[in-house]
Amino acid sequence: MLTLTAFAATPATARRHVPPTPSPSPTVSPTPSPTPMSEAARFERLHRDIADIAARAPGRLGIAIVDVNRYSRFAVRGDEAFPLASVAKLPIAVVAYRRADQHTFDLDQRLEIARSDLRRDGPIAAAHPQGGVSYTNAELLRAMLIDSDNTACDVLLRELGGPNVVDAFLAKANVGGFDIRKTEADLYADARAHRTFARGGDNSATPNAVANLLVGIATGEFTHLDSTNELLQLLSEARTGEQRLRAGLPRAVDLAHKTGTSATFDGATDATNDAGILTLEDGRRVVIVTFLAESRADLATREATLANVANAVSRAYEP
Repeated sequence: MLTLTAFAATPATARRHVPPTPSPSPTVSPTPSPTPMSEAARFERLHRDIADIAARAPGRLGIAIVDVNRYSRFAVRGDEAFPLASVAKLPIAVVAYRRADQHTFDLDQRLEIARSDLRRDGPIAAAHPQGGVSYTNAELLRAMLIDSDNTACDVLLRELGGPNVVDAFLAKANVGGFDIRKTEADLYADARAHRTFARGGDNSATPNAVANLLVGIATGEFTHLDSTNELLQLLSEARTGEQRLRAGLPRAVDLAHKTGTSATFDGATDATNDAGILTLEDGRRVVIVTFLAESRADLATREATLANVANAVSRAYEP
């Protein structure tokens, strides 16, 4: 409602001409800058965003997020077991580098790859379908981590002593929550038999267990500095999963990660995974583990779900 103000009349004899005072030119007020969101508010939003992503996920979604510098963490289904698929290659690599540091595994040793060693899904088998080629252990590690090569994985696993050796290392290092018992050849047998994770297929781990392993890698807990740096470099060169965590992050954020994807049985995919270490522009590091299980969505939808998690984390840490 407008309020009108009444003024008293001035006697006519007292009137005189007073030129009007020119109105000042209008000034444009600057647009106020938004108040920066407090850190507490950012992380409250992150928790809400992650909970919303998990609620809308096309399958069972497990998430673990750890701020390595602050030792703060939270998870969704963090202690539930999920199929690992090729994320199992991550602890295999840690064991290889750890034993190299202990001088019980020679990274320069050259191994012959026979035809019987070949596994599908990888450049080694594609380039040498008859075998008869040799690689060093270091070259096999590179192929296993960058290209997720299954031939390289099984040859390295055999040289290290098998899945039980990897499982024993994890238990001794107090990284509980893993169950590593199968080779890539075993996983192929599972796929041929349509043996799903629920029916005993695949290796497994909880999101929190994989996050603990990644924190140990990031902090150099398991390997010497040179080995840690080499492992992180190989993980940052990974060519798989560009539409997963990587797609949700700014290019300035470095990502060292390992993906995993299982076979699809009767329209359901057991594992669409990505787990890695983010290095932010200011040097802070954040671990993200995303496991999507039992999903009937197409690949693009499954991968976008993982990218959404990474994007939510990135927004929580943006300047």
